[in-house]
This record gives sequence, structure tokens and C-alpha cells, in this order.
Amino acid sequence: MKITSRDEGLEISVASLPRVWVHVSLPVVAIMITLPLWHGFHPQKLIAAAIIVVGVIASIFAHELGHALMARRLGLKPVLIKLHSGGGEAIWEGESWTRTQDRLITIAGPFVNLILGGACLASYALFLPDASSPFQPSVERSWITPPPMADPPLFRALNWLGWINIILAVVNLLPAFPLDGGRLLSSVIEGRWGPQRAMFWVGLFGTALALIAKFVFFCGILMGGMVIWSPPHFAPNWRALRLSRLRKSKIRVSPTSGRGTVIRLREINPEQRDG
Repeated sequence: MKITSRDEGLEISVASLPRVWVHVSLPVVAIMITLPLWHGFHPQKLIAAAIIVVGVIASIFAHELGHALMARRLGLKPVLIKLHSGGGEAIWEGESWTRTQDRLITIAGPFVNLILGGACLASYALFLPDASSPFQPSVERSWITPPPMADPPLFRALNWLGWINIILAVVNLLPAFPLDGGRLLSSVIEGRWGPQRAMFWVGLFGTALALIAKFVFFCGILMGGMVIWSPPHFAPNWRALRLSRLRKSKIRVSPTSGRGTVIRLREINPEQRDG
């Protein structure tokens, strides 16, 4: 394994896996997600928070690794996985691939998160130690049942990571750019009605969802909560919607590389030629 510093992050190279680049912002966001556990600085909660931070980074990596390994299975060459505050990207190379193959690669990421989320929640439910114990009420403690006990740090973290992975899977399947759901919907519409309509409908859905996400974000802040991750982003969806309405625009997708969560757009003039 080789670790080098590059572009405000660390690049990790492991034998048979694609290179992994982790931006410094990702651990910061993972720490911010656990802020509710920091109240009072209780040791048990801080231990759980530390496990969750590592688990969040590992979950995002597993999502992108799902894209990369599916691409490899289909004969493509995964070359880089990027992890940052906005999520991640899996980049691969190949001569060409079909829409069916692209859909399989795209769905692999959310599928991995669903598996991880289900495994964490199942482990929490099946292996959580029984907090109940023989209890004899007395004059000083006259209640019938013992007071509730907090989950051990590991199981608290499993519960958090289970729901975080489920949320990651569901949000990534929203029909918006640059999410996996936007890529899937774009592929389906493009196959039937062409890229122009695909850009329009995904851009329209994405713009609406981005406005809703920002509204929820600000409501969460005003209510005293903290919403860190609120995709989809407004800019790429509004740009896609705007370009889809221009008759003199074309959509360019590189034939030699792919990204699990990114679609490239380029507006060109009529005088320009492909090739």
C-alpha cells in the first residue's frame, strides 16, 4: 500500500484496487454528522461518534467501490475513486459500453449501501445485549421496571450507520444530476426519446428536488437542527434544464471514460463539428 499527499487530500494505492483519493473535507463532514452525540462529552457517545465517522467514510468508499468493481466485471478498467464532501466519484476507462452495462454499473453503488444498511440494522437488532435484568423494587426505587439504559457504543454506531446507508441509497436514487438516479433516468429516456429530452426531464426533476432540499436545509437550521448533506445540488440540474431548451446545444459524453455520478455537458456552436 502506498499513501501520497495530493491536491488537499491523500491518494492511496492498493495492489489490485483502483487508486483512492480522499479529500480533507470528507472527514470534516463525517465529524459534523455526529455532532448530536457530542453534547455533554460523554465518553460512551464520543466512542460511538468516532466509530460512526470511520463508518461514514467507509460507506461512501463502499458505494464507489461497488461502481468500480461492477465496471471491472463488465470488462472496463476502473482507474480512480474520489471521495470528498459532496460524496464520491468512480472513474473507469474502456472502449465502449452499452446502456445496460451503464445501468448495472450505476445501480451497483446504491445496492452496496442497501446491503450494508441492512447488515448493520440486522446486527443491531439480533446482537444487542439485553438491557433488562432481574430488578427488585424497594422503598427508594419503587418503580416497577428499571430505567432505560443507553446502547453500548458499538451498537449505537451500528444503528446510526444502518440508517445512514439506507439514506445514502435512497437519496442517490433520486432522479437528479449528478446522482445515480439521475443517470439511470437519463439513460432510460435517452434510449427512447433522445438526449435532449433526457436532459430536460432529469434537469426539471433535479431542479425541483434541489429547491426542496434547500428548503429542508434552512428549515432544519431555523429549528435548531443541523442538516449537513442535502443533495441534489441546484447548479448542475439548472444547467442541464437550460441547455436542454437551447436548439444549438449538444450533449457530449466521453467514449473512453466514465464516472458513477457525473455526466458531462458541453454547449457548442453550429459551426463546430464532432470529431
